[in-house]
Amino acid sequence: MASLAEFRDRIDALDAQIIHALAERLSVCREVAAFKKNNGLSMMQPDRVQAVKDRAASSGVVVGLNREFVIQLYSLIIGEACRIEDDLMCGGNH
Repeated sequence: MASLAEFRDRIDALDAQIIHALAERLSVCREVAAFKKNNGLSMMQPDRVQAVKDRAASSGVVVGLNREFVIQLYSLIIGEACRIEDDLMCGGNH
C-alpha cells in the first residue's frame, strides 16, 4: 500500500513536469513573437486562440478532464503567452 508521502512525491514529480512543459511552451511563444515581429504579422490572432482552446478542451475531455477547467487553464496560459508577445513585440508599450 502506498503512503501519503509516496503520493505526494508522485504529485511533486508531475508538477515539475508541468512547470517544465509550460516553460518550454512559453519559450516557443517567444520564438513566435520574434517571427511575427520580423515578418510584420499581427500579434493577436483570435482564430488561433480559439482553435488552441478548443483543441485543448477536446483533448482534455478524452482523458477525463473537465472541459471548462481546461478552457480556463488555457485562458491563463494564452494570457501569459500574449503578455510575453506584447513585451517582445511592443516593449510592453502600445
